Amino acid sequence: MATLHILSNSAAAASCARTLAPEDRVVLLADGARAVAALATAKAAGIGVVCEAEDAAAMPVPPKGVQRLSYRDFVDWVVACERSVTWT
Repeated sequence: MATLHILSNSAAAASCARTLAPEDRVVLLADGARAVAALATAKAAGIGVVCEAEDAAAMPVPPKGVQRLSYRDFVDWVVACERSVTWT
């Protein structure tokens, strides 16, 4: 059962990372986009970690090494996952 983790607060990244299962996915929104480095281990384990494209583009230094996701694709991810958890 895949869970979509919606991370909008970079301070919650470590807590989020500790709960991830192999089939889970993570979407970084707003301030959560700063958490790319904190989720490097999850990415290395094959967990899908993406950043919402507009939020990434709005950052002074956009995150590197992470796929960008459009709002339309974000909706597809929500639908594809059985449940979601929001980290604020």
